[in-house]
Amino acid sequence: MKRIRNYNLSGSKYFILGVIFLVTVIVTFISMKFEQIMPSATTMADATLPTVSMKTDNGGEFNLLHGYTMEIDSTLFYGNITPVNKDRKLPVIIHTYGEQIEGVAYRIRALDDKSLIENTEVTNYSESGSTIEGVLNIKNLIDTGKEYALEIVLKTEKHDEIYYYTRIMYGGEYDLQKKIDFVLDFNSATFDQSRSKEIAGYLETSSIGDNTNYGKVNINSSISQVNWGNLDPFVESDIIPEIISITDDVAIIRLEYRVGAANDYDSNDTYRVSEYYRIRQTATGFYLLNYEREMNQVFDAKNDLTSSSKINLGINSSTQALCDSDEKGIYTYFVNQGSLWCFNSSNKVFTKVFSFDGAETDTVRESYDAHTIKIIDIQENGDCTFIVKGYMNRGEHEGQTGVSMCRYSYADNDVTERLFIPLAVPYNILSENVGGVAYVSSDKFYILIDDTLFSVDLDSKELMIEIDNLKDGTYAVSDNGDAIAYSVSGDIYNTDTIRVLNMSNDSAFEIKAEDGDTLRALGYIQSDFIYGVAHKSDIISAQDGNSVYAMYKVGIIDVDYNTIKEYEQPGIYVSGTEVEGMRITLSRVVKSEDGYTSISIDQLINKDENVADNSVGTETISTDARKQELYIDLTTKVADINVSLRTSGEIIFKNNTELQLDDTFVWEGLYYVYGYGRFQGSRTGLGSAIILANNTYGTVIDSDSKVVWKRYRSSQASVDGVAAVSAGNSLTSAVQMLCNYLGGGINAYEYMQQGESAVDILNKINGVKGISVSGVSYDEMLSCVSNGNPVIAKVAANEYIVIVAYNSSEIAYIVPLTGEQKNISMNDAAKMFSQGGNVYVTYYK
Repeated sequence: MKRIRNYNLSGSKYFILGVIFLVTVIVTFISMKFEQIMPSATTMADATLPTVSMKTDNGGEFNLLHGYTMEIDSTLFYGNITPVNKDRKLPVIIHTYGEQIEGVAYRIRALDDKSLIENTEVTNYSESGSTIEGVLNIKNLIDTGKEYALEIVLKTEKHDEIYYYTRIMYGGEYDLQKKIDFVLDFNSATFDQSRSKEIAGYLETSSIGDNTNYGKVNINSSISQVNWGNLDPFVESDIIPEIISITDDVAIIRLEYRVGAANDYDSNDTYRVSEYYRIRQTATGFYLLNYEREMNQVFDAKNDLTSSSKINLGINSSTQALCDSDEKGIYTYFVNQGSLWCFNSSNKVFTKVFSFDGAETDTVRESYDAHTIKIIDIQENGDCTFIVKGYMNRGEHEGQTGVSMCRYSYADNDVTERLFIPLAVPYNILSENVGGVAYVSSDKFYILIDDTLFSVDLDSKELMIEIDNLKDGTYAVSDNGDAIAYSVSGDIYNTDTIRVLNMSNDSAFEIKAEDGDTLRALGYIQSDFIYGVAHKSDIISAQDGNSVYAMYKVGIIDVDYNTIKEYEQPGIYVSGTEVEGMRITLSRVVKSEDGYTSISIDQLINKDENVADNSVGTETISTDARKQELYIDLTTKVADINVSLRTSGEIIFKNNTELQLDDTFVWEGLYYVYGYGRFQGSRTGLGSAIILANNTYGTVIDSDSKVVWKRYRSSQASVDGVAAVSAGNSLTSAVQMLCNYLGGGINAYEYMQQGESAVDILNKINGVKGISVSGVSYDEMLSCVSNGNPVIAKVAANEYIVIVAYNSSEIAYIVPLTGEQKNISMNDAAKMFSQGGNVYVTYYK
């Protein structure tokens, strides 16, 4: 007989209900927890945007353009230029990469006032596979020889508008195909040593050529160096020329491509190559006016730990690399060719942390070099915070420009974007005006954008303005980025208070000037702040624009705001400082009849230079086969050189990270330099910008992308129609001469009596931008005369002349007060302008 157990049904009911309740709570908790820690997110997708390039007469391509998914002021783009044939037909090629093109249009704008000249839909295009060819039939609305901004707009299935930018110029006998053919043939001959005689005659091989580094080659190098020596490289990518400048006879053309070359480990290394050609076409053939080639190895972590303490970055054009490590030196992070790497000395693992390059990259879109990576912070557990600023090649923000702040978890081996700030400006402007200050504390992200320091709460995304009106020259940032010292007034010549903000702990300290004094932030040596003190009466702001901030004392305070050193010598003033390592170089002046006269420099050592520096650094080593190579010298050694390689598993973009800024940025105060056919950097002072452009055979442009100065000038030039006038003193008369020449209807004497400077007065003329330049040679200022602009030059105390012409041996000028016209030899001119302090006033339009 089967026994039946007797259950207590009332107790069973409560037991079952209790189990259900617990299960519900647990499921609800897990669900809530999952929502908290796993918000909607995506990983980095492959590139999707089409590319646009211009078509040559023989069907080739030039001026490859990359797409933007945000509209940017087209007049701000400065780089390549597209010549338009006299029939005003501009053929273009669109590589769709599988994207469905639904519409093509273009817009043309004037550079001076940004006015819209033309807005036209393109209907005559044809598609073949993944390529579309069309023609822009540009209307008869553009002037001959004048540059305009061109914006090509594509509509695709995924994007309503994708923008592509270049400049155009119409009307010359450019003979573009022949110029491109010469450059490509020269390039091809460099890879074939049997053709060395063909190109040797174009070179200017001399003793000034450096033949020790394959990373930098120029027209003065040996033919062996130009022919790649023993490297025997092979081209791995397409070579699409980029036209930087072109006239009927002279052109600047840039090539960018990749090469491979065998190494000592039965494999190949990859290199990025950039070539710069300046050529002249004549009736008898071509002349190579200048040639520069840079070569940079793409790091792959294969066989690149060459000893227990060195990472081999290979052949490079630079002797420096961006690198840093945690305090113990276990985790070393470094940037190479647009990618972020980490080496762990404890387990000998290389990690490719962040890169736009994909596993199967097309190298065209994903390797587009218009971004930089900045390492912000490295923790002892290997985690790293960094920013990527510039053009986003692929992923969640593909086609946008901006700043992405990311966190890499070493243990989880993934990158998470914590904040993205879109900024609609070209890369050159963004790279120089954003992220000069970038620091992450426990809960805040500090970033300098234009002249404003923002803080962002990383949890709430609350945005705060910490400091505004941060003009260049009025602030300094500590080496590790955790402190900023700035002028409270924002005036470089008149501030009585400098405030030091420590972002790591939100503390602040103020330095106050005594009555009659003013302060200036000069820089940092690591965490020690350097400042200068001047008597207001010793500061000279001349009407010719040449200013001297003469400091009678330089002081240094440490991180705890204690004064640790002061420099002060009776009768001697410091006019400028330059920090290198632990040493401060002081430019010094003494008072003279004409204001100040330079004397010998002095140096101030902040700390013992012989103290061992435990920070990671770089060095170069020479080898027989590969000549100069760049290495990272690790602070923590490893037992052997057998290493492993991994790539970060995911790059995660969360939905709540984008931060839109409502502020209107002006991006003013910097001069941008393009040399060797590409962006070289920016400078606050026009003089230093001209020097950089001169050294790189380049051009200086302002924040509106207007050309301020060009290296190249004609062999002779004359500015006609400049008449002498007597309007007070020498400088006033010279300024009045320029005003009359420009037809501005300006009374320079009245304005100068009110204390306005020569530059202020020239700025009153419509379409004219006055400039004052010092510290450059007269030869560099002749480029302005070549451009049709007379130049005021100081030749002695309170004495100025106006340069109106030059040839290969002489300079012609007018003495304002007398009207006398004189010629002077180049050698004598150099002495005369040097005696005046190399101070010049002119303008550009």
